[in-house]
Amino acid sequence: MTIDALPDAWDALHAALPPRWFVGRPSFDEYRGQWAIYAYDPFEKAVLGHREREWVAVGKGELEAVVEMTRCLGELREGKVPR
Repeated sequence: MTIDALPDAWDALHAALPPRWFVGRPSFDEYRGQWAIYAYDPFEKAVLGHREREWVAVGKGELEAVVEMTRCLGELREGKVPR
């Protein structure tokens, strides 16, 4: 990983965000040994705390989680369901 890799990955993630979506800060889950990042549409009205327009991406490192979220958000933006 180069010094610029993580900032560049964040730039790509913000460019891939569907309109009105928000992305949170990545967090490390010590139990699972992986990083996770959460994104959602804050304008969607949640029903009993559940949102349909939300996504979680995980990776072995922070960079991997950000890159995975970028891929998933790009697919969601195109109307696809990421796999």
